[in-house]
Formats: sequence, C-alpha cells, structure tokens
Amino acid sequence: MSVKGGLYMLKVFKNEKLWCAVAGAAAVIVGKKILKADKTRSLAVTGLAKGMKLQKDAKAAFQNMKDEASDICYDAKTEAGIHEDAAAEEVTE
Repeated sequence: MSVKGGLYMLKVFKNEKLWCAVAGAAAVIVGKKILKADKTRSLAVTGLAKGMKLQKDAKAAFQNMKDEASDICYDAKTEAGIHEDAAAEEVTE
C-alpha cells in the first residue's frame, strides 16, 4: 500500500458522515433485536397494565371525592335549612 492510500484510509475514518451512517445502521440492527425480544413485549404489557390500573384507581378516587363533596354540600344545606325541594318549587313558580 502506498503512502497516499494510507492517508486516504485515515481520512475515511475521520469522516463524520461515514460514522453517522455506521451508527445509524448499528442502531437499526440493535433496535430491531430489542423490539423483537420477548422480554421487551413482556415489559411493555406489564407497563400498560399498570398504567390502566392506575387510571382505574384514579377514576375511583375522583368519584369518591365527588360523592363526599356532594354529601358535605347536602349536610351544609340541611344545617342551613335549605332544602332542594323548596328550591325546586321556587324555580317552577
């Protein structure tokens, strides 16, 4: 190999675009292996199930808060002597 050929090879290894292409190809290969792995699917399903359970629990907690707030409101109206039946009659008159 001549000196010119050796210098050209060094320039090729310093080429950033070449290394970006090599890294991209390696990422595709590794990514494909990771996505096809059974463990990845298992982790994804587990994560999704936990997210769905969290959403269900949050909805239940929110409903409990609404129910408690409604009860407190009713108790406050009762103590104040305000009845919903009387308010409904005033609206219809």
